[in-house]
This record gives sequence, C-alpha cells and structure tokens, in this order.
Amino acid sequence: MKLDRYYRALGITGNEDRVFIKKAFMRVAQKYHPDKNPDNQESIEKFIDAKNAYENIMKFKRITDD
Repeated sequence: MKLDRYYRALGITGNEDRVFIKKAFMRVAQKYHPDKNPDNQESIEKFIDAKNAYENIMKFKRITDD
C-alpha cells in the first residue's frame, strides 16, 4: 500500500506512532480548516486531503499493528 502521498499531506515520514500522527493531523487540520479560511478553495482541498490521509494511515496502522 502506497502511503507516501498521505505522509506528505500530514508532513510526517511514516515511522511515527499513532499519537504523533494524530498531533500532525490536528496541526494541519487547524491550519487549513474551512472555518478559519472561508472562501479559500485551496485550503479546503488541503483540509480534505489531510482528513483522508489521517483516516487511511490510521486504518493501515490498525491492520499492521494488530
């Protein structure tokens, strides 16, 4: 499974634990949240990318950690 794109969206390398990944997601989500950046389509796209990246990385971590 290629997760490189997702790691780049959150600004991480992929070797981090779940807690660090969540912190990275929260940082990016707060920066690009649509409520903080109204009428900025690029921010909305980055927010959605970060959300999808976090969901997919965590899904992968759950599968591989169990």
